[in-house]
Amino acid sequence: MRSSSTQSPFSFSLFFFLAGSGLAGCGLAGCSSTPKGSGFDDASTGASDVDGGLTVDGSVPPDDSSIPSFGEAGDAPTQCVNLQCQQAHCSPGTKTTVSGTVYDPAGKNPLYNVIVYVPNAPVDPFKPGISCDKCGALTTGAPVVTTLTGSDGTFVLEDVPVGQNIPLVMQIGKWRRQIVIPAVAKCTETKLADKDQTRLPKNHTEGDIPHIAITTGGCDAFECLLRNIGIDDSEFTDPTGSGRIHLYQGAGGATIGGATFKGATLWSDATKLHNYDVMINSCECSEAAGDKPGPSLQNVADYATQGGRMFATHYHYYWIKDGPSASGFPATASWLASEGFGSASMTTDVNMTFPKGKAFAEWLVTTGASTTLGKLAVTSARYNATAASAPSVEWLTGANAGTRALMHYTFNTPVGVPEDQQCGKVLFSDFHVIEGNVGSSRDFPAECTALTSMTPQQKALEFMLFDLSSCIQKDTDPPKPPPPR
Repeated sequence: MRSSSTQSPFSFSLFFFLAGSGLAGCGLAGCSSTPKGSGFDDASTGASDVDGGLTVDGSVPPDDSSIPSFGEAGDAPTQCVNLQCQQAHCSPGTKTTVSGTVYDPAGKNPLYNVIVYVPNAPVDPFKPGISCDKCGALTTGAPVVTTLTGSDGTFVLEDVPVGQNIPLVMQIGKWRRQIVIPAVAKCTETKLADKDQTRLPKNHTEGDIPHIAITTGGCDAFECLLRNIGIDDSEFTDPTGSGRIHLYQGAGGATIGGATFKGATLWSDATKLHNYDVMINSCECSEAAGDKPGPSLQNVADYATQGGRMFATHYHYYWIKDGPSASGFPATASWLASEGFGSASMTTDVNMTFPKGKAFAEWLVTTGASTTLGKLAVTSARYNATAASAPSVEWLTGANAGTRALMHYTFNTPVGVPEDQQCGKVLFSDFHVIEGNVGSSRDFPAECTALTSMTPQQKALEFMLFDLSSCIQKDTDPPKPPPPR
């Protein structure tokens, strides 16, 4: 069953307004009973005329197969609200389900750990700036049913409300797409097979995209990866623009629109930093310590500690290794004394000892990034740390000249506080995107090379970008969907 065309946040809210007021599907003359498929009844509680729901007076219909899921035979009917009143009880062995696969904005790679749910009220707009996104905190709209996508991006929602125009939300962190399913049939499976409808948004008119700051670099071009995963060029602007992706020029990196907003102006301004949900730093070919004085190191540590998400590649280990000691950042890994060494290529081992790590390994195979479960080949690998310190999480490790190399790790922030008090996350990856014409300053998107397919390490970095965006939890625990409300 194909879902309808994408709904803007305005039209999605309007749907709920009309439904909640009894106008959806009824016209302005009103209805004698709740309109089928509206998602709401006039009294907002108790009565629904949807096939399989309660009768208007609240009694249970004589057909035992029509008992709603929120009340079993012989029980007093439980009060229901809006779309809850359209959940139908099915005979043993059958359920009302909606299934599909959630994809990246390009509609190419499936996405893991995406929350999929049917809301029972309009979802709230995201508040701008960093926030403490403990799992479930950003999931609004009083979900009726919820689930998560698996390592292959697939999902199955059970006990979905029956009827027409059923809303569906797909969300990971502040990435969010809202669509409307034209019809959900009772006690059967409704399949959403159109990739264009179950992908995340390419631009802000299709849905929500986190506000991301990217500092470009002379040895890498992370901004090109976001183009590869499907973000429209219109969303890439300088810091004065309205795009969701703001580019700042790091040492030797690309500019945008001919303007040169330096990375140092971002790192030195705590207020500006806190406007962004995610900060990504592309490799600058050196530590460029002159652009990262003590106050900037403190600003970046405070940003991550207070709920920001930082993606640092290669030489941007400087923010961690040389960060303020009080932040706990330097102690999250065992660092080399020098700036580190490089390797032309390396086969890394995926840490599959924790649930997300196992899902990552499976995802790499699913997307063709890996032919052997638990292995990932990377090029332009670097070597700056040997191990992560618990409770930091190792994702990828390898060997350089016989010595253990930490290639990819994460830690939640603030470091050293109880897990239920952590709000932010830092990710360090010691290999490049290797996308584009890096090595000299160019104007976006001239530094990006058109690719027919993503390389294995680009796919790995895509997985990590969406994981970085996801809600904060103990990574050694399996992800759980937020409970229905």
